[in-house]
Amino acid sequence: MELNCGALSSSHIGKEVTLHGWCRYIRNHGGKFFVDLADMHGASQLVFEKQARDASNSIGKEYVISATGTVEKRDADTIDKENPTGEVELYVKSFNVISKAKTLPFEIIEEKEKSLANEDLRLKYRYLDLRRKQMVKNILIRDRITKSVRRFFWDNEFIEFETPYLVKDNYETGSRTLIVPSRIDKGKFYALAQSPQIYKQILMSSGFEKYFQIARCFRDEDPREDRQLEHTQIDFEVSFKDEKYIQNLVEKMFARVFSEVLSKDLKTPFPHISYEEAIHKYGTDKPDLRFGNEIADIKEDLEGTEYNILKRVIDANGYVKGIAFNANFGSTGSNIDKNFMLKMIDLAKLFGLRGLTWLYVKGGRLESEPESIADSLKNSSKRIMESTGAGEGDIIIIGADLSEKLLLDAMGRLRKVIGDRIGAYDSEFSFLWVDEFPLFEVDEVTGKPKPAHNPFTAPTKDTAHFLSSNPEKVKGRQYDLVLNGNELGSGAIRINDPELQRNILGFFGMDSKAIERAFGFFIESLSYGTPIEGGMGLGLDRISALLSGSNHIIDFILFPKNKRFESSVDMSPTEIDKKRLKSDYWLDFREV
Repeated sequence: MELNCGALSSSHIGKEVTLHGWCRYIRNHGGKFFVDLADMHGASQLVFEKQARDASNSIGKEYVISATGTVEKRDADTIDKENPTGEVELYVKSFNVISKAKTLPFEIIEEKEKSLANEDLRLKYRYLDLRRKQMVKNILIRDRITKSVRRFFWDNEFIEFETPYLVKDNYETGSRTLIVPSRIDKGKFYALAQSPQIYKQILMSSGFEKYFQIARCFRDEDPREDRQLEHTQIDFEVSFKDEKYIQNLVEKMFARVFSEVLSKDLKTPFPHISYEEAIHKYGTDKPDLRFGNEIADIKEDLEGTEYNILKRVIDANGYVKGIAFNANFGSTGSNIDKNFMLKMIDLAKLFGLRGLTWLYVKGGRLESEPESIADSLKNSSKRIMESTGAGEGDIIIIGADLSEKLLLDAMGRLRKVIGDRIGAYDSEFSFLWVDEFPLFEVDEVTGKPKPAHNPFTAPTKDTAHFLSSNPEKVKGRQYDLVLNGNELGSGAIRINDPELQRNILGFFGMDSKAIERAFGFFIESLSYGTPIEGGMGLGLDRISALLSGSNHIIDFILFPKNKRFESSVDMSPTEIDKKRLKSDYWLDFREV
């Protein structure tokens, strides 16, 4: 019988079996020649005894072979308990070399990450990197999540559609667009869709009430560990439903994914927090609530302080915030020490913060290094500990700046770094809905309102009347889903009134001609009867990573771009021959 390399077990003892795979590890022990034969399912040990010499002369690392033999039980002292096939081995009767392999550019190993080849090399030879057990596991969990999601939407009577990838360039999300030239119409271009947003809304106008898609999206964004030029989105839209329906649907979807993929129960419903509360308590609209550590306003606690940095900010009517962390500072085993905290001060400077200091609680009082900092705050120490909730062994970071927005942002980022360092999480997965987003924000340069998100979000009924008089008071019917401090996706109830849509687009600085040129076709579709509708886009790459305990989405994408947004395997982008451009495509030779 033919089996995959991960299927061999004690139930096959005495049977003749054929395996196909890659020769991962090779060992020559005198009269016996051993090969760990691997495929995507696992690895089994082959034993060449009578054919040891032939095997050693004809088999090399990563050669692809087919081997037939008898399954036998391993001796007790040679059982590999860490390998599912480790109780048995295949004594080879015959084998065939299907394909040879060159000397590998790096070893395909499963040791700790520090032993791996550097990322650029592994991306260049991605097809080799994908042979590693961890990479196989990553890709397969993504596949299982995708299948679970599809089944969920099918079971809830959603129809799977495919919206266009080649679309009109209209600066839909504010990100840079990847453009494609037209061969027929010289000088004209398509844009690669940043999301299915406009076409899924048009689909709702067509009368299809439930849409979903596993959609490819393209955005020319700056490189980050959770960003790629192209990514995959779980995208859906429904008609005649409100936010509660959509959020409940998403919670049920994740409960199913957790059950089917992780074999875990997920507690629902997810908690909700307003945008304003998130910003002021955690310094971010995507807070990690696996740990508490809220930001406290301690400006009033510091009245009369002699600590110069804080005094100058307070005298200039600035802001002072503090956060306490249960760090067991000074205790054996604590991973928070003076050197780490000094790095936090350097990090705060990179964030643009005017001042940051840190203290720790010892013997019920504040201590610092140097002692002069705590001495200058001794009259405020009790109030600081009460406001931040600090106890014995805790550290307190205190930040100050003239801009509350900058201060909250910096404190929120530091909270995440220190919280992750301590790692005292209340739960493995912390989902959170963030609601009540402002529809507009004030541009720091012009002082004028500008849309805070995309221009298709409907304003809430109780704040829509501020559109003409005080736009920054308008709240949008938007909701973000956050997991462990990472935004999984954003959704909203959409605008279904063509004139309101024109009005909102005007806040982008677009005049009537620009609106018509970019969005006229879309606004026209809203003019023939459009339902109330809403939906969401959730990042599949990011979900796959976070559910696997990682923040690096490139480990869950088959062929990702590198940090320079190059495709390391095929070396794209590349130049195109000028003659080809002239004869086959869209440019005149003289323009090149």
